[in-house]
Amino acid sequence: MGILFHPDPTRNRTILKAKLGKIENEAPRARARGASFFWEDKETKMKVKYKPVHLKEWFDTVDRICDIKQLKEIFDRHHNDIVMAGAAPDGNQKDFFSLFDKIILLQCNPKTLIRRMKTRVNKSGYGKTKAEQDVNIEWQKEYDPLLISLGAISVHTEGGLGGVVDKVIEKIKSS
Repeated sequence: MGILFHPDPTRNRTILKAKLGKIENEAPRARARGASFFWEDKETKMKVKYKPVHLKEWFDTVDRICDIKQLKEIFDRHHNDIVMAGAAPDGNQKDFFSLFDKIILLQCNPKTLIRRMKTRVNKSGYGKTKAEQDVNIEWQKEYDPLLISLGAISVHTEGGLGGVVDKVIEKIKSS
């Protein structure tokens, strides 16, 4: 079973890291494996190295791309039993949704999203600048309705982590 968690950038990884064992027991052979995502210049189609963004306009010049060939290889290696977290509304993201049996749309209000981005710890530092936060709020307004129209299963993440994990497991089992 392929499950894509999207897009709450703080909750999806927290759920996977903190509670993946519980999810694995509920969803057959679920694994936290991700495909290669990278930023690509829209004009040159060259990979662009991420560094903290201070201007929203930077996002107009790049797309967030998933290496779909690599993603398909991951599905093949794990007999279609994977869990992946994250994507973005630009680039080729819509091109791989059909690979997943379920898309879990993790939703929260914009204030909560920004608070989580400001306080999370991540290697890249993504989400710490105002430009990145503003773009994520724009993406949320655009992308949430699109994913729901494509059949994504909405889970509100305003509560405590344990309750959210229970809701996710319930959605995985029932939908």
